[in-house]
Amino acid sequence: MKLSIIIVSYNVCSFLRQCLHSIYQTSSIHDIEIIVVDNFSHDKTCEMVISEYPNVRLIRNDKNLGFAKAVNIGEGYAKGDYLCVLNPDTLLSENTFKILVTYLQNHPQVGCIGPKILNSDGTYQLASKRSFPHPMTAFFKLSGLNRLFPKSRLFGRYNLTYLDENKIQQVDALSGSFLLMPRQVFKVVGNFDESFFMYGEDLDYCYRIQKCGYDLVYHPEVSIIHYKGESVKSSPFDMVGIFYSAMHTFYKKHRYDFPSWKFIQPFVSFSIYLHKISSYFRNYVTRLTAWLLDAFSITICFLLSLVIWYPFYHREILTIHSIFSYWPLLLDLIISWSISSYWLNLYKKNYLSYGCSLVTAALTLLLSATSTYFIGIIAYSRMVLIITILLAGLVIASWRILVHLLYRYRKIKLSERAPLFSRRAVILGTSDESMRIGNLLRHAPGFHFILLGYIDDQNKSGTEQFIGRIKDMYGLVQKHHVNEIIIPERWSSMREMIQLLHDLKDLNINWKFVPTGKKMLIGKGMVENLSGVPLLDIELPLFEKVHQITKRIFDITFSSLLIFFTMPYHVYYILMGKTSEQTVWSIHGQHIHVYHYLSKTRIIQDIPLLFMIFKGSMSFVGTQVIDITNKDPRLIVKPGLTGLMHLSASDIEYAAIRDFEQYYAMHYSFVFDIEIILKSIFRF
Repeated sequence: MKLSIIIVSYNVCSFLRQCLHSIYQTSSIHDIEIIVVDNFSHDKTCEMVISEYPNVRLIRNDKNLGFAKAVNIGEGYAKGDYLCVLNPDTLLSENTFKILVTYLQNHPQVGCIGPKILNSDGTYQLASKRSFPHPMTAFFKLSGLNRLFPKSRLFGRYNLTYLDENKIQQVDALSGSFLLMPRQVFKVVGNFDESFFMYGEDLDYCYRIQKCGYDLVYHPEVSIIHYKGESVKSSPFDMVGIFYSAMHTFYKKHRYDFPSWKFIQPFVSFSIYLHKISSYFRNYVTRLTAWLLDAFSITICFLLSLVIWYPFYHREILTIHSIFSYWPLLLDLIISWSISSYWLNLYKKNYLSYGCSLVTAALTLLLSATSTYFIGIIAYSRMVLIITILLAGLVIASWRILVHLLYRYRKIKLSERAPLFSRRAVILGTSDESMRIGNLLRHAPGFHFILLGYIDDQNKSGTEQFIGRIKDMYGLVQKHHVNEIIIPERWSSMREMIQLLHDLKDLNINWKFVPTGKKMLIGKGMVENLSGVPLLDIELPLFEKVHQITKRIFDITFSSLLIFFTMPYHVYYILMGKTSEQTVWSIHGQHIHVYHYLSKTRIIQDIPLLFMIFKGSMSFVGTQVIDITNKDPRLIVKPGLTGLMHLSASDIEYAAIRDFEQYYAMHYSFVFDIEIILKSIFRF
């Protein structure tokens, strides 16, 4: 056996599946053995390996033993002349092992070798090559000087950013996501240090390899993709604390090799402590920034409302003293906004939701108006309150819409998307598998893709949605404002795919991979299931009494207002006899009769449906209106003027109705309805 690959897994089933598939596409696979050491996963990782990759040796630990100990366990089963410690969230190109093993054979002084590592968007991962964190190197890293002067030999030593990332070179340390070494080197250096639970063990091992007289080589002629940190997301441990504790462990273990350490240790320890705090803070910084931006918007709108209202009402010039006299109202507004946003979970999961922000503004007006009624010190400024909320609601929703538009046109990237944020996607390839994926995307509830079309070297399927060739990919992305590219697993070789990611790395593209025959999108930070929504042991908020009452109140209120404002149309079309009748399916297999006006304008055609909404036979947001000539769809949601299916592809399959209804029932909230209505109006 020439090569043994050791993979430590923990709750990364989908990523491990892709990793194993990429390994099996490499050259000389008959000389490779794969050992997966699973650290007590609960996401069916082991079941997947057993059923889909029976030739892989699977070792199942009965608890999470940490990365270093799991590697040592795997090495005990290895038989190869070379060992590769590989992360499960990596994708390898076909020639990875052939090139790197050949290099080790021709350079016996090299104890360990690593490839060029790319992020999932094709950008270069700085951890591909590093120097050891000597005291001054650590100081430059922790102080941020390495980021300010990356090309400086002095300040850029930590990640060796002053070196050419495309040249083979000797380095101090390599990324633990891929470490390839001769088996003999492992025997000389010894096992991984199990005092490192996770993080730091790779740095420590590279340091020990070098102390034993071997070189470490960074080899950029081979590139791999590393999703980075997928196991951490499902870990029940304090991974931030473990990371910085590992740094302390490294320095404590090797303190005698760094004579100057004792002088700089207090500063580095303090810096590590600050970085640990800031790492915790970064988990919430986006939401905190959103809240601060909203609070700032409310303040500016409050001042603007004073400028508008005060001179008009008091017939006086607005002074600084007058502005400060209103500070209790501003404080009341911000407190009311904070309470409302907390109640609606605006900053917990919907911080980019423009619909949720508008509902929050409405609730803020209600709370603030109520408090001004009971608190005399702020009871004199109701109109200022109303003007402020109207302006603030507009501004706060607008900056969220702006963020979405920047995402659509690839000016920024979003790790999280608010409900109904359209994703402009293309699929690579025109094979049957690409067509299958396209059909899933058009009909999958909850993802809201705008499928722009297919890109391939030639239009093999003859689809009308073929928009161009691979060689023109860069221009096609810019022309069609693509922000997501979906790649079928077997579309092309991994090497060509990695090269494509690298070529488009500056375009802010989100890349998704789809395993062959599966119904899931795999990308950085998430695995999205496209297979529909099973109704097993789940809650259905739509059918809770409080939500049904809220939905009905909204339907009655809004429909009555619209009926009043559109009354001239009703009088005209009814008197002129320009109406048509249609019988459609409703819930529980019942029929309802609906009317349409005979007009070329779709909006005018559907105006009579407002009466059905007021009556309760329909809703503003619901399922498709299905004619009685079709078979009974067994609807669980009332027909609606708009809804998830209305916003999806026009050629939606009849069988997909239930999936959309189930998704809507599971994710229902009043805010979700507002999002759908706004999406329907503006068609963002």
